[in-house]
Amino acid sequence: MAIQPIKFSKSCIKTLTAVEAEEARSNQHEFQGVAPLKEMFGYAKLTTKATFSIRGSSDSYPVELTWYDAREGNPNRSAEYRLYFQSSPVMEAAKEGDVIAIGYDKNNNIHCELIQSNRGIHKLTQWQISQGIA
Repeated sequence: MAIQPIKFSKSCIKTLTAVEAEEARSNQHEFQGVAPLKEMFGYAKLTTKATFSIRGSSDSYPVELTWYDAREGNPNRSAEYRLYFQSSPVMEAAKEGDVIAIGYDKNNNIHCELIQSNRGIHKLTQWQISQGIA
C-alpha cells in the first residue's frame, strides 16, 4: 500500500517520459530499460508479478511485468531492454514528469509506486530515497 512507506531492499526511481506515461502518445505499456533497471533485473528475460500503487492512496493493483531485450535475435543491433507492464489504473493516472519508484521489498516482491509530480500533496521535495527506504 502506498499510504505506508514501502521498505525496498533494492530500488530505483525513473522520471516518466510522455511515451511511457500517456496512452495518447504510445500504447506500448513499457518503461525504457535504463541502467538502474538493468542493475535490478539483469540481462535475462523475466516475467513476474508486481504491485502497482499511487503514493498517498490505499489502492494497489497486481500487474504482470516482463523484462526483456526488444532486439533479441537481431545480431546486428545492440540490446535494448524494456520493462513491459499490463494496463492498470495506476498507469492510467500517470503523466509525463511523474516518477515511478520500482523496487524489491524484503520478501522479494516487486512494487511500482507512482509519485505524481506537481499535483496535490505529492511533491518530490517531500520524500527521500535511500538504501532500503523509498
